[in-house]
Amino acid sequence: PKRAFGVLKVSDEWIGVVQGNDFAVWERRQHAMRAEGRIRRVRGGSRVEARIELTRRSAVLMAVFFALFAVAAIGLLGRPGGMGISPATIALAFLAGLGTLAVFWAGSLRQRAALRRFLTEVFEERT
Repeated sequence: PKRAFGVLKVSDEWIGVVQGNDFAVWERRQHAMRAEGRIRRVRGGSRVEARIELTRRSAVLMAVFFALFAVAAIGLLGRPGGMGISPATIALAFLAGLGTLAVFWAGSLRQRAALRRFLTEVFEERT
């Protein structure tokens, strides 16, 4: 992997597991997306089928962070001297929570694109 200052890894480092005809691939430091697939025999060669999915762990973490954000926002709004709890402030807290989820989602989309590029490079058709 490429390194900055000889220490910090700055390029993607792919990890994979193969069992029989099935495989799974993910980036070592970023676990939001994972590719799972299968290689099947077909006449004249093989067919690679892969799907890229958000991992269960990432989905749970996104839900937990959203819930924690909502609880913290309502707690801060309800404090004496705060803005007070009203439909407008709850809507504002909800929108801010959605913004937090959007940041996580954008990161996962970036990981999906990198994983797709990696799979394309590895399994490109060679004649």
